[in-house]
Amino acid sequence: MAAPDIPAAKRAGLKVDLDRLATEGDGWLTPEDRYALKTYGVCTQLQPHLFMIRVRIPGGVLPSTHARGLARVAATCGEDWVHLTTRQSIELHWVPDRAVPDTLRRLEQAGLSTRSACGHTIRNVMASEDAGVGLDEPFDCLPDARLVSDALVRRSAELNVSLPSRLNISLGGSPRCRHDALVNDIGLVSVVHEGVAGYEVWAGGSLGKAPALAVLVDPFVPRHEVTAAVGALVEVFVAHGNFEEPSKGRLKFLVATLGADRFRALWRSAFDTARRHAPGPSSAQVVTDADRDDILAHSPPGGWGAGVRPQRTAGLASVTIDLPLGDTWSSELELICDLADRCADGFLTLTRDQNITLRNVPLAEVATIRTSLAGRGVHLLGESAGAQIRACTGSAVCALGITDSPTAGLALSARRSLARNPTLRVHVSGCPNSCAQHQIADVGLAGSKVRVDGRTVDGYQVFLGADLDEHELGEVVGRVAEDHLGAAVDAVVGTWEALRHHGETLGRTARRIGLGAFSNQVRAALDDRWADGPEPADATVAVP
Repeated sequence: MAAPDIPAAKRAGLKVDLDRLATEGDGWLTPEDRYALKTYGVCTQLQPHLFMIRVRIPGGVLPSTHARGLARVAATCGEDWVHLTTRQSIELHWVPDRAVPDTLRRLEQAGLSTRSACGHTIRNVMASEDAGVGLDEPFDCLPDARLVSDALVRRSAELNVSLPSRLNISLGGSPRCRHDALVNDIGLVSVVHEGVAGYEVWAGGSLGKAPALAVLVDPFVPRHEVTAAVGALVEVFVAHGNFEEPSKGRLKFLVATLGADRFRALWRSAFDTARRHAPGPSSAQVVTDADRDDILAHSPPGGWGAGVRPQRTAGLASVTIDLPLGDTWSSELELICDLADRCADGFLTLTRDQNITLRNVPLAEVATIRTSLAGRGVHLLGESAGAQIRACTGSAVCALGITDSPTAGLALSARRSLARNPTLRVHVSGCPNSCAQHQIADVGLAGSKVRVDGRTVDGYQVFLGADLDEHELGEVVGRVAEDHLGAAVDAVVGTWEALRHHGETLGRTARRIGLGAFSNQVRAALDDRWADGPEPADATVAVP
């Protein structure tokens, strides 16, 4: 199918005849129509006449009543497959073309929205799953995430036809959130300055084929001005971004073209205009040493761990349910809703690692959650035998996928090398577009056609050296066929175990040793199953 003329589709207004889709199917859709459907959260699947529908969950927090409605839709409108993304959205796959309009209607009736979930839109606004309850979070940024999302989605009819490309926005104040701010178009880091709550404002981060880290736009914007600050960034993007060339449309390209200082100046001018109508400042209550003493004087059954974390209120915990590769289905989702209502606060919080967290759980209820899940073969985070793997949907359903990343992820989760090191982050993307964010993983894997031992095969480019504390992204150190991916990961992890200093991350070890030297060691273990570095641009090989 021909690629859409996206600027032309935007100029035409992105209208789609959903009634015709329901009666005739998708055979009449032009490439531009299919692009317009993305702004409704509907994407063409690899298989003909089937679609993926993405639901945006602002801040990742979902009332159990909405989650139950979603489960009912998933059970009847597709293949009963619910996929959680790294951006705290939810995807339904295998939806037949004629069923798309009715599925959108039923999701809306359940209190859910797919508006602007795909395409060149303001994507789901992401917030820390520990916002307001975690010891590392300065204050609860979830209300701000919702305000920003609501303000921008209200303008979707205007923005979806004028944005040069999509905008990803994240909020949060933990060390993890600082990393997220570096790799999103707009990153808002929660901070408290002299008792006033606010945000550091970062802009221009993105991964994919041309990764870039964000630049600091302002070290402190008071919380009550955050919507104005984001609105000003959007205005600068619309006014100066590359609308005519979608491949150069991301905000990172505008920051690079203008330079950071010029970009800041344009934002400051727009912000000074927008902030005049902002409400008054707000304060924030900071966790003190005395608070921590009281909080940690209590312990849940089984103790604390990655899946059971103390909250800012003594006697309460955040409990994270491990959903391998972010996949679940309606009956399992209903069970989690039951647990949210009985043992927590009635909400499901989608995490950035494709899991679900229940918050405000009394410590005595942790055992109830653990036991109820165990009967279904589900575990709390850190309590299963498998490694933690992040993966996109890959070539199984995605039209852009090159490799079957979920199958690769499942196979890797059983590797002993990863079981020995459960904190390692392994991210598997089915193509270079980095939906699983492979450039920030300890071991990043990007699906590709790779040249290994004189042949071109389906495989993975292997990324090492990520260290966002030092503002360093992972780089390609080698290539491996998908049949030998497990052996390659074993060799990478084994090399790190042999060479690391105490407490050193895999990325830091690889940087200290040298990425080339690290790759040499992997090649020594794998011989001709490994090829060093990225694909050579001028290589000529036989294609089997």
